[in-house]
Amino acid sequence: MSTDTLAHTGLAARAHGGHARPRGAQASPRPVPTFIFADLVGYTALTEERGDRAALALARSFHRLMHRLSRAHGAWQVKSMGDGVMIWAPEPERAVALAAETVAKVAEHDELPPVRVGVHTGQAVMSAGDWFGRAVNFAARLARHARPGEALVSAATQAAAGHELARRNAVPCEVRIPDHDGPVPAWRLRHHLI
Repeated sequence: MSTDTLAHTGLAARAHGGHARPRGAQASPRPVPTFIFADLVGYTALTEERGDRAALALARSFHRLMHRLSRAHGAWQVKSMGDGVMIWAPEPERAVALAAETVAKVAEHDELPPVRVGVHTGQAVMSAGDWFGRAVNFAARLARHARPGEALVSAATQAAAGHELARRNAVPCEVRIPDHDGPVPAWRLRHHLI
């Protein structure tokens, strides 16, 4: 069995409460994944100001918080990258709920700087437990363009989970992202609106 197949089997089991599909059971259509990127705003300046050890302690605290939130929403923290994390969610509604809670929970932690989050739903390729492709890249780019204390949710995610965004009072907007023709439609989730 390939590494990719093993990784997908593990993700599928996690997405279904830790249980793999029984042998002979009919496979349901594979859901389109949703990717969440979250990173701390001003982390580089904070490192310069407070030093490497203090910045590392903050990053670890953020990673632990994101791990707990991911698990609570049935999502999987794919990896951490310095002051950021990449998360895979099996359903766009879970991803939106996770993004909203991330913005709210980070705001409650006085020691953490604000977070910015990007959420996008789309096909991607999994290899060796990591994800690659345009959908992954777009989620990361949305995170980079989010304001402090905000999640930017893509049009693809909105189309799949619009009721969850409406429930959380998401505000439609347009974002200018390099290499895209014209503004990109998105939805803002901010802590005071959630």
